[in-house]
Amino acid sequence: MNKREKFAKWWNIITYGDSGKYAKFIAWLFLDSFVASIPSSVLMVAVYYLLAPILDSTKAYDQKPFWVLVGILLVQTICYAAVRRKSYLDICVGHVSAQQSDKLRLGDKLKTLPMGYFATHDAGELSTLMMRNYEEIENLSSSVVANGAVIVIRLLIALIVLSIFNAKMTLAMFIVIPLAIPFAVISYKRVAHTSAELIAIQQQTAANVIEYAGGITTLQAYDRTGSAFEGLKNSFARLRDDSKRQEKAGGAVSMYGRAILFLGIAIVMGFGAYLLSMGEITPFFYIMCLLAALQVYEPIMQLFVLVISMARINQCVEKLSALKEEKALDVTEPAQTTEHSDISFKYVRFAYDGKEEVIKGITFEIPERRSAALVGTSGSGKTTIARLLARFWDIKSGEIKIGGVPITAMTQEHLLSKISMVFQDVYLFKDTIEENIRLGKPDATHEEIIAAAKAAACHDFIISLPDGYDTTVGEGGSTLSGGEKQRISIARAILSDAPIVFLDEATASLDPENEVLIQRAIDELVKNKTVLVIAHRLQSVMNADKIIVLDDGRIAEEGTHSQLLSKGGRYAALWEDQQKAGSWKLS
Repeated sequence: MNKREKFAKWWNIITYGDSGKYAKFIAWLFLDSFVASIPSSVLMVAVYYLLAPILDSTKAYDQKPFWVLVGILLVQTICYAAVRRKSYLDICVGHVSAQQSDKLRLGDKLKTLPMGYFATHDAGELSTLMMRNYEEIENLSSSVVANGAVIVIRLLIALIVLSIFNAKMTLAMFIVIPLAIPFAVISYKRVAHTSAELIAIQQQTAANVIEYAGGITTLQAYDRTGSAFEGLKNSFARLRDDSKRQEKAGGAVSMYGRAILFLGIAIVMGFGAYLLSMGEITPFFYIMCLLAALQVYEPIMQLFVLVISMARINQCVEKLSALKEEKALDVTEPAQTTEHSDISFKYVRFAYDGKEEVIKGITFEIPERRSAALVGTSGSGKTTIARLLARFWDIKSGEIKIGGVPITAMTQEHLLSKISMVFQDVYLFKDTIEENIRLGKPDATHEEIIAAAKAAACHDFIISLPDGYDTTVGEGGSTLSGGEKQRISIARAILSDAPIVFLDEATASLDPENEVLIQRAIDELVKNKTVLVIAHRLQSVMNADKIIVLDDGRIAEEGTHSQLLSKGGRYAALWEDQQKAGSWKLS
C-alpha cells in the first residue's frame, strides 16, 4: 500500500466515511479559529498607532484609527458569536450524528464476522474500539486538523508580511523553527511506539472490569472478591504507569523543542538590537518584531501538543481500520433463499485454528420436520456441528445445505431467520421481560408475546412479578432463576417461529419441576419443525427420529434409539453407563 492509499484510508476513518460532511465541519471550525484570531491582529495595529507618535514626533496623535479598531472588534464579536454557534452545533450535533452513523455501520460489520473473531477479541477490546477510539478521533476531527490549518496559515501570513519589511529579521525569527521540528518528529515516534502498549492495557483493563462485574456473584460465593479485586487493582496500576510512561516519552522530548523556540525570542531580540544599531531597522519595526515573535512561536508550541495527539489518534485509526477490513463471511452471488428446512452435511471438515481438525469429514441428513440428536462425550464436536449450521464459522471443506441451498449462498439474515436457538446458558439483556422475548420477532405485538409466553409456560410467573411483562431483569437475567430464564428463552424461540430449532442441553441442570415445565414448552416449540438437539442425557433424546453418535469429530454410528442399542456399540455403552450412574445413592 503506497502513501496515497494509506492517507486515503486514514482520511476515511477520521471523517467517519463521509468526507463531504466532514469538510463542512472543518470549514466552520477554521472560520471559527480565524475569527477568534482577529483581536490579536487588531492589537498589533493598535500598538502601531499608539507608538507611531512617540517614535516619530512629526506624526500627530489621531483617535480615529482606534475608533475604527474598536468598531472592527465589535463586528468581530458579533461575527464570532454567529460563527461559534454554528461551529459548536456542528461539533456537538454534526460530529455525533456522523459518528453514530459510522458506529452503526461498524455494528453491521460485526454482524457479518465469524464467531471466531469474537473468540479472539474480548468485550474489553470491542468496547474500547467503539467508545474510546471514537472519542480520540473526535478530538482530532474537532481540534487537531482545524487548529493545525490555522497555525500553518498564521505562520505563512507572518512570514510574508515580515519579509516585506526586512528579510534578515524574518530569517532570524524563523531560523529556530527547523531546529525545533526534529524534536516534534522524535516526540511523535516515541508516543506512537508507546500508544500501542497503552491501548492494549486500556483494553485489558476494560475487559477485567467487565469480567469482575459479571462474575461478582461467583466471587462472593467463594469469598474471593478481595483477591480478585487485587488483579483488577493491578490492571489500574499498570494503566497508570503506562500513561505516565507515555507522557514522559513524548512530553520530555517536546519540551526541548519548546525550549529552542523560547531561544528564538532571545535571538530575535539580540539580532534585532544589532540591526537597530547598524541603522538597518527602525525602533518601531524592532518593537513590532518582538511582538510578532510571540505571535509566531506560540502556535508552533501548540503544534507540539497536536503532534502528540496525532500519534495517539493514529493508533486508534489503525485499530478501527483493522476491524473495518476484517474479512466478513462471504455470500455467493446472487444470494439464494429457500422455503424448505431439511438439513444436509456432506464431507464437512473444520478446524478452529486452521490446522488441527475438530470435525473430520462428517456426512448426515435431517429430513424436513424430523428430529436428530447429536450425542457423544465432551469434545466430540456436537456444539461445533450445530454452530457450523448457523455459520458462526466457515467450514474448511465440504458443504452444508438447508432446503437444498448451500448456507454460503444465503445472507446471514436469511440463514438465521430459519433457525431458532435455545442454549443451556441463557443470556437476557438488562431490559423488560417483554423486550427480551420480543428479540425473537422485533415487530411482535403484546398479544403475540403473551401467547408465546403461555406456550413456553412462563406467563404465570411473569404476571406474578411486580411489573409483569414490564419488569426489568438484571444484566444476563441475574434477577431470575435458571428455569425462568430458560422458559423466557424458549418463548423467544417460539415467537420467532423459525422452521429449524436447535436445542443445546436446554433441560440440563434443572430441578424436576422446572424440567417438566420446560419439556412441555419444548414440545410446543418443536411442533412441525426440523429439530437438531445436543444432549448428554440420552433419556432426553430417546424419541428422536435419528441419533448421531460422535467420537473425536467423526460419526461413530447413527440410527434410532432401539437400533443403536441392538448394535451394542458406542451408544449402547454410553446408555449403560448413564443407567448405572442414575442409580447411585449416598451410603
